[in-house]
Amino acid sequence: MIKNVGVIGSGTMGFGIAFQFITNGLQVTIQDIRSEAFEIAKEKLQTYLNIFREEGVLIIDTDEVIIDRLKFTTKLEDIKHCDLIIESATENLELKQKIFKQLDDICEEKTIITSNTSSLKLSEITRDISESRRQRVLLTHFFNPAHIVPLVELLKAPETSQEVFNEVDAFMKKVGKVTIEVKKEVPGLVANRIQTALAREALALLEDGIVSEEDLENAIFAGPGFRFSSSGLLKIMDFGGLDVWSIVLDQLQPALESNIREFKILKDKVRTNKFGVKTAEGFFGYPGKNMDGYVIERDRSLVQQLNTFNKILNTKEHEHA
Repeated sequence: MIKNVGVIGSGTMGFGIAFQFITNGLQVTIQDIRSEAFEIAKEKLQTYLNIFREEGVLIIDTDEVIIDRLKFTTKLEDIKHCDLIIESATENLELKQKIFKQLDDICEEKTIITSNTSSLKLSEITRDISESRRQRVLLTHFFNPAHIVPLVELLKAPETSQEVFNEVDAFMKKVGKVTIEVKKEVPGLVANRIQTALAREALALLEDGIVSEEDLENAIFAGPGFRFSSSGLLKIMDFGGLDVWSIVLDQLQPALESNIREFKILKDKVRTNKFGVKTAEGFFGYPGKNMDGYVIERDRSLVQQLNTFNKILNTKEHEHA
């Protein structure tokens, strides 16, 4: 049974993962080589506790109790006794390989070790660990912000035991996550591949002068995005009629963007240091607030959306009970 969790990395993803667990009764230790990052994480913790409570998310325990569940350390050895360790370090293969090897050497036999990578292969990250440990490794890919977006993608290594997979799957669901199993190791897993395909078509429409930035945003936000807030794509297809969708796919697929393109409209933004919110300008301008201000504004909106999502999910679960 998973009772205490170690999280490696106190950045955006590591903090969000830890927040999800401590607000659901778990003891968590965050390990990071940068002790100064802990103060930022502590400030964010109080900020998001306030946001969640203000937006009506049910959190049973007091702030003091929740905050006391979170510990910080710069020593990897301090998390070796954890039941579950989630590595959320920088997307650097050599670094992740080193971390997994160190954890394999120092952790107890019971410890399950997972990676939150979104772009690297689990098979390569776990290359140097022992045969016995391979039975207890997984990929657990959270989505940013990890403490708000429900999805966690789970991928087994070939040697991962089904018992371990089931334990992690049940644990994630218990703390409020929606899990999917990725059955084959493919670049981008599932959700990021779908998101990238959408981005490719959207950028093609933009670059080819078919639509403006504002109208493209509205087309997604007020169209498919609006419907996606209440169901996934396959159910949308069911409601539209699979016979209709079959015809639409036959007609539109040849015309859709399918080439590998550089997308000059995107490269020009990057070349001129217009990276988006973090530089106050991307496809849109972000004046008057720093990045943290815009992130908190976005996340408050996502928490409101989470409340609606949970109501829909609870209704579906009740209907199938």
